Amino acid sequence: MKGHTSYTSKLTPNFSLTMQQRPEISDAFEKLLTKIKPKQIIEIGTAGGGTTLSIRETLDEIGLSDTTIKSFEVKEHKWFSEMRKRNIEIIIENIFSKSYKEIEKPEMVESFIKREGTTLILCDGGSKINEFNLLSKYLKSGDIIMAHDYVDTKENFLKNYKNKIWNWREIGDEHIKNTCEKYNLKSYMKETFDKVVWVCKIKE
Repeated sequence: MKGHTSYTSKLTPNFSLTMQQRPEISDAFEKLLTKIKPKQIIEIGTAGGGTTLSIRETLDEIGLSDTTIKSFEVKEHKWFSEMRKRNIEIIIENIFSKSYKEIEKPEMVESFIKREGTTLILCDGGSKINEFNLLSKYLKSGDIIMAHDYVDTKENFLKNYKNKIWNWREIGDEHIKNTCEKYNLKSYMKETFDKVVWVCKIKE
C-alpha cells in the first residue's frame, strides 16, 4: 500500500514531483483521457504536482496539447514555477467559502466549465465531499467529475482497502448520493478507478 509516489517527467528525467496516489494512477488517467478527450480540466488541489504533470504529459502524448489545465491551490510552492512553463495554469486561490458551504468565486470556474467540449473536474483538495457536491451543478452533458480518496462504503473500505490498498477514505457514496441523483451523474469507468480510489461520474 502506497500513500506517496512520484512522477518523473518523460521530457526531462531530472524533474520529478510527488503525488499522493496509487502507482497505477497514470495508466488509469491515460485510459480516461484517451476515451473522453477533454477540452478543459479543472483540478482542486495541485499539492505536490505529480498528478497534474502526469496528466499534462499524457494529454500532449495523445494529441491533446490544446487541452487547458487550471489547477487551484491555496498556497504557492517552489515547483509551481517549473510546472507553469509546461502549459499548466496554477492559480493560488480558494474558490470556496471558509465553511465550504458555497463557491465564493464562481466566476473563476463556471464559464470555464461551461465552455464547448468535454470538461473534466478533479476534486483532490481539502474538502473533497464539498468540492464534488458544489462543482457538480456546473456540469454539461458529457462532462466528468471525479474525487480522490474514495471508497463506495465504509464497510468495503475497512474490509478490502485499509492496510491493503489505501488508508484514507474521505468520500463515499453516502456523501454524494443526493448530488448524483439531482444532476443525473452516473458511474464511469468504475472498475478502473475503484482500484485507484477515485470516484468517476459522467453527467448524462
